[in-house]
Amino acid sequence: MENKEIHIGIVGAGKIGTAIYSLLVGEASGYKISIADITHPSSLSSSIAEHDYVQLNDADNGIAQFSVFAHDKTLIINALPFHLNIDLYYACYEHRIPYFDLSEDNALDESIHNLTNTIPYTSYPFTMPHCGLAPGMSTVVANHLAKDFSDLHDVKIRVGALSQNATNKLKYHSSWSGDGLVNEYMGKCQVVRNGAYEEVDALDGYETLTIQGIDYEAFNTSGGIGSYAKSLSEQNIAGVNADYKTLRRVGHHQYVDFLFNDLKLPQDELTQIFKKYIPTTKRDEVIIYVTASGYYPSSINHVSSVYYKVFKPEIIRGRTYTAIEYTTACGVLAMVELYLNGKLPQTGYVTQESVDWKDVLSTTFGRFYKERNVYE
Repeated sequence: MENKEIHIGIVGAGKIGTAIYSLLVGEASGYKISIADITHPSSLSSSIAEHDYVQLNDADNGIAQFSVFAHDKTLIINALPFHLNIDLYYACYEHRIPYFDLSEDNALDESIHNLTNTIPYTSYPFTMPHCGLAPGMSTVVANHLAKDFSDLHDVKIRVGALSQNATNKLKYHSSWSGDGLVNEYMGKCQVVRNGAYEEVDALDGYETLTIQGIDYEAFNTSGGIGSYAKSLSEQNIAGVNADYKTLRRVGHHQYVDFLFNDLKLPQDELTQIFKKYIPTTKRDEVIIYVTASGYYPSSINHVSSVYYKVFKPEIIRGRTYTAIEYTTACGVLAMVELYLNGKLPQTGYVTQESVDWKDVLSTTFGRFYKERNVYE
């Protein structure tokens, strides 16, 4: 992977952006790495070297200053809050800089698709949104499980970023962005029903399930399926169903449903509540539980194939990462590694579900996803 000509730009020096930077520094020292944010250098994580940091001006025009940062980079990784995605993508598009992001936000996809009606996706600069955990690795896994069925019936993606010891009534302590969480709980959710693409409301679709003897609840949240619902619906598989739901401890849903749907609080107020009053934790865990079911070729029995893994905080090269930090960071870095090694298209809009799972597992950063239990 080492190449001193490669200059990777990371925009956003929050928890996930800093984790991406630290993993790159530790595992890929041949790269030149720059990371940009509005944060004053004195408030940065100590893991970020001063000579790698570029401070942005919060008052400046977003596209203009992003263009200045991005124009000479080999590629850009976007780790910004979701509402800044579009400006950074436009800056990368202008300079034809390969673009990766972690976002579950649907507005960016709409902006990418509406950027021009005259240029086919294959002529875009390399564009790969949804490269984190969910969407990201979970959708790569889903497609991997589903593709071998000759008669595919259902694909269910269930992912939870949870605290190990939540003590409040929400049964939830925050391990990542309050802005992103509220956005997921409010947006439209993409599903496939009887082979057709549909959009449904967040917080609907409530279900309970038991995984390895532990009870959870799950419900619709926005963006976690990425582009997979549209991709699957375009395959014209009669009767197939697919959806993404967020896993939570039992009891969480009734309180968020009250805040979001009964009180109908505005988004900015809800964001402040989750940022100010919900405790944060570094003792988190991430659960990925993906199932695909149907019939294999020449099979007379209905079969279910399952990927299940629990991630907890991990020490990597002497630094402790929370589960959400390294699962998200490793998701995008696996894609970056595949791109730099020529295993992904070098131009155009590229989806997560188009990536081969075995290729992901062969990367430096994809290896964290290797262990799985498969039941058939």
